[in-house]
Amino acid sequence: MTAQDRRLRFILLLAWIALAVWFCVNHVFWRDEVRAFSLALSGSNPLEMLGNVHGEGHPALWYIILRGLHDIFPYREVLPIAAALLGFAAMALVAFKAPFRPLVVALILFSLYGAFEFVAVARNYGMSAVVMFAIAALYPRVKNSLWLGLLIAILTNTNVPSGFLAASFLLFRFVEMVATRPVEKRDWLIFVGNALLAALGAYLCFRTIYPTFNDGAVSNRLGIFGPATLIPAIFELKSGFSGLGSILWPPLPLLLIGLSCLGLIRKPAALCASIAGFIGFKYFFYFVYPSSYRHEALYLCFLIALYWMSAEGAGGSWSSKNPWVDRARIAGEYGFVALLALQTLQLMGPVSVEFGGLKYSRSADVGKLLQRPDLRNAIVMGDPDPFLEALPYYADNPLWFLRERKFGKVVRLNREGRQDLRLADVLADAELLHRQTGRPIVFLAPLPLKPRPAKKVMYESTTTVTPEDLERFKAQTRLIATFRPAVTDEAYDVYVYPR
Repeated sequence: MTAQDRRLRFILLLAWIALAVWFCVNHVFWRDEVRAFSLALSGSNPLEMLGNVHGEGHPALWYIILRGLHDIFPYREVLPIAAALLGFAAMALVAFKAPFRPLVVALILFSLYGAFEFVAVARNYGMSAVVMFAIAALYPRVKNSLWLGLLIAILTNTNVPSGFLAASFLLFRFVEMVATRPVEKRDWLIFVGNALLAALGAYLCFRTIYPTFNDGAVSNRLGIFGPATLIPAIFELKSGFSGLGSILWPPLPLLLIGLSCLGLIRKPAALCASIAGFIGFKYFFYFVYPSSYRHEALYLCFLIALYWMSAEGAGGSWSSKNPWVDRARIAGEYGFVALLALQTLQLMGPVSVEFGGLKYSRSADVGKLLQRPDLRNAIVMGDPDPFLEALPYYADNPLWFLRERKFGKVVRLNREGRQDLRLADVLADAELLHRQTGRPIVFLAPLPLKPRPAKKVMYESTTTVTPEDLERFKAQTRLIATFRPAVTDEAYDVYVYPR
């Protein structure tokens, strides 16, 4: 890397920092971000906290980081700072260590995942990017040591989808060793040790997430898993990877991912790992849990790591002299760059949102409203219940979960409680709570209240609004604010009871 190249990368990183800080300062947290923070701070000690997150569906590492930071610095700002620092670490590795041309480095830094989703949005997915890029940067030094197994074990405990990528990294090392024979006995013993460390990491992840109490969030397709659905699941366009660019043309993400894998054709270890990771992700998103952009971008970071390691000579080699092999490789590399460019194009979404003054969530506005003297001790309810989970970051008001009929900060996304709710039930709970406590009751309505039959509001939960119930509700409550629109579904009409 020349001095001029280093200066250019430094300038790119400075520009990235300016953009990321802009996003972070203006970002309003939504329910999934604050849900993890609430769980991390639950319990009187870390062991109780770990008990509370058991079955949540995420490994413990993110909760441990948040709990540890908050114990040292007891301020709510540890949530955005932790996410931002992890995002910075990932992009700094790319800027200073990745063996890519500056254009590719820029496409990674200024992407939807690189500048926003894994930085400003405070979730546990940015950790995966840090670990995968660390594996790529350190691979020449750690591939024949137990440090590789430790890094893979850490990756398994960032989030569940990354477990498939962790296994694919291990497959990469195995195929590389087979392709570069002879291999010393010591190297095989180290590989076995790394496999055991990875298995230990996977076991810790499994013990934390299973059995899940959030069975309401599991895909209904899990019951159809079998030989007849394995092939159709791979080519289905909506489940998995649609967020990476299907808005332009539905088959485009799968086409570019296929080309990106093909670009690794000269590196058997990278090719096998990329295909294995893709299949694992596709089946998981099709049969187990529906994907969002943040999940799908993990595989993109994995591809970046594979290209990174391959560019530095790892992954073995296929010495075929067939000219079609090199043509396929070149086409694949162009496909990979096009896939990266699509993510840079998608960054224009958050940029336009910020310039337009649109907010990611309106939870902060609700929190500010609740600071009014007449609402500071109000009990807050909403439908569906999870839409309240962002509020503890912005207000201290007690939250009443209508379907579970209890106070709390975190909703269990299961099929228990009141799956079918009527607006009359909302009013009945408001009357009961006001009568018992004397406090005002604030109700958040994400959907405008109008007569409608049973409508799914989240997973299998439904809400029914009849004309009679609506008339009675409006007669006994008062609309005090409307916070719309929002990027997410957290936009509200705010009612207070009693009128």
